[in-house]
Amino acid sequence: MRTWSLRQSVNLSIALSFIGLLIVYPFQQTFFGGLLFAAFCAATIGGLADSFAVSALFGQPLKVRWPNWLGTNIIARNRDRLIDELVDMVEQELLSTEMIVKQLKDYDAATVIVHYVESTEGKQAIKDLLRQLLVDLLKVSNPAVLSLSLNRLINQGLQHSNLTPIIQQFITWSVKEKYDHMIIATVSKQLRKLLEKPGVKQFLHDFIGTALRSYEQNKKGRQFVNGVAGLNADELTEKLLKIADDLLLAIQNDDHPLQKKLQLYIVQFSNRLQEDEKYAADISRKIEVLFEKLTSSLLTKDMISNVLTQLRDQLDRSEYKNEEGALAAWIDSKVDDLLLSLRFRQQLLEQFNHYIRSALIQFVERNHTYIGQLVRTKLELFNVEQLIALVQEKTEKDLQYIRLNGTAVGSLIGVLLYLIQYSIGGVLS
Repeated sequence: MRTWSLRQSVNLSIALSFIGLLIVYPFQQTFFGGLLFAAFCAATIGGLADSFAVSALFGQPLKVRWPNWLGTNIIARNRDRLIDELVDMVEQELLSTEMIVKQLKDYDAATVIVHYVESTEGKQAIKDLLRQLLVDLLKVSNPAVLSLSLNRLINQGLQHSNLTPIIQQFITWSVKEKYDHMIIATVSKQLRKLLEKPGVKQFLHDFIGTALRSYEQNKKGRQFVNGVAGLNADELTEKLLKIADDLLLAIQNDDHPLQKKLQLYIVQFSNRLQEDEKYAADISRKIEVLFEKLTSSLLTKDMISNVLTQLRDQLDRSEYKNEEGALAAWIDSKVDDLLLSLRFRQQLLEQFNHYIRSALIQFVERNHTYIGQLVRTKLELFNVEQLIALVQEKTEKDLQYIRLNGTAVGSLIGVLLYLIQYSIGGVLS
């Protein structure tokens, strides 16, 4: 079944009006014949007049070259002015600075972002972005430069920091809170564990053996005495380890004399740091030297390189088949916690909204002219034929309604004028 377009329907209505005009022409002397003749005549004239006007927008109606004063070929003759008007309409009315600013002031960017980051897709996008950023940073990091920078940073920090007041305050606080007992007991436990290490026992055995050999020095008398007394490296090592272990175990008792001496020494050390500036300065220098040696031996290029490699492996999920690295999982959990708390931080969201609005408004005010320039650039790409085709495409339906209205309104006006004429004629007669 054929579907009639609006244009075809309007053309048909004008054609039917003209046919009706011809049909009722012989009967125009009668009231109803005259009424219909006036209606069909006015409808035909109105439809043809509006059709002429619509066609004149895009070219020459009926393909006849009409005089310019008739207003034909309007778009082609006024292309530049039409572009200027369109640019001005977009720049000053549709997308004016005031209109855009008004819309931005009502825009709640924070809520939109919160909704996005709370979604599964948004969370994953943020995690992937953060993880990839860290991986890229680790890839471009130079271990040698990092090692040098970290050592320099720590050394400069130590040089500009007075550590002795911090140490003194820490000792005072520890004694006041009875943590000195706990520290001594903890150190004692760790030393006992250290004594159980095979390496410690072997070191002590070698040391005692060397000392005994040095003492004897191939002297038969000393060798005989040592043999009778049972002084050999194996037995001495076991005895010394047993004595050390018993002492470390006993010192964990708060009432042990050695622990009390250690506590007294700690207090005296703290007081001396506070009272003796020369002693405090000497301790501070020794600590600085110790830290410098530790950092220079620990924060080496190879160590930094190994750490960077491990971090990259932890962040790169492709290295894991069923589970992520510990660092990647930790970062994901922190991102989840942060995003979960974001909705309840209203003050932060308001500040974010204010910042976004201010930034966008400033951007619009600085670059508003680019809107008009963009519209002009796009429109100037169209030649006359393309511009006419564009206008026809966008206004085709509205223009056909103009033609249809011309036909319908013309018909009504024709009827009205005939009735007025008929009434006046009746009164005069």
